Amino acid sequence: MARPRFIATRVTRLHAVVLRLSGGRLQHSRLLAGGQPVLALRTTGRKSGEKRSTVLAYVADGENFVVVPSNAGLDRDPAWWLNLQANPEGEVEVGGERHVVRARQASPDEKPRLWQSFLDQYAGFGDYAEMTDRDIPIVILERAA
Repeated sequence: MARPRFIATRVTRLHAVVLRLSGGRLQHSRLLAGGQPVLALRTTGRKSGEKRSTVLAYVADGENFVVVPSNAGLDRDPAWWLNLQANPEGEVEVGGERHVVRARQASPDEKPRLWQSFLDQYAGFGDYAEMTDRDIPIVILERAA
């Protein structure tokens, strides 16, 4: 079933506002993220050069943050992932703290373990994978030194 992109965009923007107004305290929002932990990711627009923010579910992997550009099962990559492919430098805000990060795609060896971590946290990621023909990557946001 196809979902209009504007719905996902508006929910994400609402979640960003809730996260910002709560000072990061509502990072496990049941209404907006199914109870998953979330972070705010800031990237640089690949075309505009402007700073862009989005709220994403994540899994912690040591010091790193791991995110999935599932785009809710749509057949195209989300803009934030395209932005990181063009410029892997970004910033995350999680739990009221900011971290400079560098994005990279998980290797084929890393992907099964990290994908399982997402499925353990929210089984809906499996539904997203079934709704699209594209291979959904796993993105590791490594903290900059």
